[in-house]
Amino acid sequence: PVDEKAALKPLSPYAVSKLAAEEYCRTYWRAYGLGAVSLRYFNVYGPRQTGGSYSGVISIFAKALSRGEPLTINGDGNQTRDFVYVDDVVTANVNALRARRTEGEVLNIGTGKSTSINELSRVMRRLSGRHDVKVKYAPARRGDIRHSCADITMAVSRLRYKPKTRLHEGIQQVLNWFR
Repeated sequence: PVDEKAALKPLSPYAVSKLAAEEYCRTYWRAYGLGAVSLRYFNVYGPRQTGGSYSGVISIFAKALSRGEPLTINGDGNQTRDFVYVDDVVTANVNALRARRTEGEVLNIGTGKSTSINELSRVMRRLSGRHDVKVKYAPARRGDIRHSCADITMAVSRLRYKPKTRLHEGIQQVLNWFR
């Protein structure tokens, strides 16, 4: 798991923009006393994600499964992500609003557990009952990191954050919404 103090080496313009936003918040806090805390969300998913090209892999897979279309995995599928359910992110946000002495900090919001994209595809096909849906592999996307997992130690201590939704429970909610 990656903690908040890990060296940051953004691999895409999107990642650079997120880092810049964190620095703006920290700078406004130092310069003007604006109480801001940055929450670093890992792979957020939940119902109502549209499943478009800029959506998370869970909603993209759910949309494909609902149509009986193949699941496309970019790369070999062994890359990992820390998937965090939207309700847990909402709880983190509310806790951050109520927290004391977090100004200027950056806190990871995830689950602390990683799942490979291959495993995700197996779980989603099983939960949807769509074992007939094939998986196809495409070239890895440029700028994607290989492994991503949050160390949530600081969020647990500072925000009393505790993710409650298990991956299969959250996926089931997403699949139900796409039905």
